[in-house]
Amino acid sequence: MISDKLIKKTLNYFDSYSRHDVVVKPSLPILYFGSLESYKSSDLKIITVGKNPSDNEFRLKKGDPFSFVRFPDWDQKKGNLIESLNPYFEKYPLKWFSCFEPILNGFSASYYQGHNSTALHTDVCSPLATNPTWSKLSKDTQSKFFNGGLDIWRDLVEELQPDLMLASIPRTLFNYVFKSKGNELLIFNKKKDGTARKRPYIVELHEYRLKSGKKVKVIFGQAANTPFSTISNEQKLTIGKSPCLT
Repeated sequence: MISDKLIKKTLNYFDSYSRHDVVVKPSLPILYFGSLESYKSSDLKIITVGKNPSDNEFRLKKGDPFSFVRFPDWDQKKGNLIESLNPYFEKYPLKWFSCFEPILNGFSASYYQGHNSTALHTDVCSPLATNPTWSKLSKDTQSKFFNGGLDIWRDLVEELQPDLMLASIPRTLFNYVFKSKGNELLIFNKKKDGTARKRPYIVELHEYRLKSGKKVKVIFGQAANTPFSTISNEQKLTIGKSPCLT
């Protein structure tokens, strides 16, 4: 499902920037998170979209030295990227991914086994883990990483051929990548605690066209510290159960 050409392109990109002072060391390029085989056999092929991998992917807790603790199968000489990334959710996944789980569950999907569909996570800006985080990188560094990173992401999406994407990234970034006006899908007027929101949280439905002509549905919700973080798990679940998506 992932071509040798794309793997080589990703590894070459990593080699070009791996010595940059903001790139985590040691690390590897994280092209995606999750099981390709399970995704391939899913009833509904879903990918989630973030900016770039966290530096915490290379340590179990803050203060630990960086290592391949979450990717123990990685062998740089072999460049065995697929074999190293596929078991991610079977080992020590970050709690960060729980932000997407309720929405995925609404689609009878999950990053984990035991559901009708298994999702993959992807990062649109770059497969490089950085310290500091993406938003704190200089504009020049962001630009360097983004040019090749977005190209890799676009190639990845073409190869994965998803049915649905879930994106919770900054609005300006979303507009640049997806170039879709979209429509309102759901509006939440209450906070997690049930009190009224000053501004409604609007979930939008967009479309992303692949080179094959396939139209991929894209659900967008504004990000805060984490994806979809200002709405409750119950509200997230209703996104996945929205009749407009069936």
